[in-house]
Amino acid sequence: MDTIIIFVETKGDEVRKASMELLCEGARLSAGGKFAVEAVCFGPLTLALKDRLLASTSKLVHFTDASLASYSPEGYAYALSGYAREIGAKMVMAGATGIGRDFLPRAAVILEAGMISDATAANWDNDPLTFIRPQFGGKVFAEVSFAQSPIVVTMRPNSFAMEMPEGIEGEYVERTAGVPDGTIHTTLVRRGEAKSGAVDLTEADLVVAGGRGLKAAENFKLIEDLAGLIGATVGATRSVVDARWRGQADQVGKSGKTVSPKLYIGAGISGAIHHIMGMDTSRVVVAINRDPNAIIFNYANYGIVGDLFDVLPAMIEEIKKRKERS
Repeated sequence: MDTIIIFVETKGDEVRKASMELLCEGARLSAGGKFAVEAVCFGPLTLALKDRLLASTSKLVHFTDASLASYSPEGYAYALSGYAREIGAKMVMAGATGIGRDFLPRAAVILEAGMISDATAANWDNDPLTFIRPQFGGKVFAEVSFAQSPIVVTMRPNSFAMEMPEGIEGEYVERTAGVPDGTIHTTLVRRGEAKSGAVDLTEADLVVAGGRGLKAAENFKLIEDLAGLIGATVGATRSVVDARWRGQADQVGKSGKTVSPKLYIGAGISGAIHHIMGMDTSRVVVAINRDPNAIIFNYANYGIVGDLFDVLPAMIEEIKKRKERS
């Protein structure tokens, strides 16, 4: 039976949502009997997190090397590729998060394997396996496959359903990778913490984003108010970040973050291609712009032609009324 390795990204007592989606998909594949699925994690593992992972996969492999206690692309790539080669894995998967995008290509080079980045769907019944990934700002969806294994794949968050089967009691294996001295050249100096309760933009189910049409930084309160009412994460365009109205962590686009939410609301955004490339796989897009010829309407499921300073307050007021009635 072919083996799939899923890299599990954790933070404190939590599993990153992108990793949990892969574990859910892995559990479904394992139950189908076609693949054996193993989860691999590095660094400290609390008892609560360990128990949660063992209820999410048939086998959890925990590398406890001191050199892997904090993230480094060289160390993670060495350990993951070494284990994949050792067990003859058919595939190595990770979420297309900042860390996944950083070190998985290194692991692919070590394995001399084909790499599929930022995939949004998988065809598990095909032989060879095929994956779908958007290109050219979502204008083209390529079906990609490799005849030889292993293959290395990063999946865009929100690509798989969060439905975990019950009754999983995984096997726990603790081991070391033996990372040689001189392998790791990267040192983690500081880790920035997100606002309490904030959902990472790349993993958010709901995103409300603003562009230069908001005219000033203080007007982003409209975006924040709407996002707060519906439990969404705030996003921004590159021009907004360049103007220092918002931090780079909020930037959606080619040079920012790629998002695939269930709902993406964009206000005052023209639809430049470098922004579209970061949100083109959103399930539902609602665009608000006073220019009826704005490019973003070409990518929207619903378009509102109007001044955002009229539309957003009206939306906020209506949502507040409906919340009060419920």
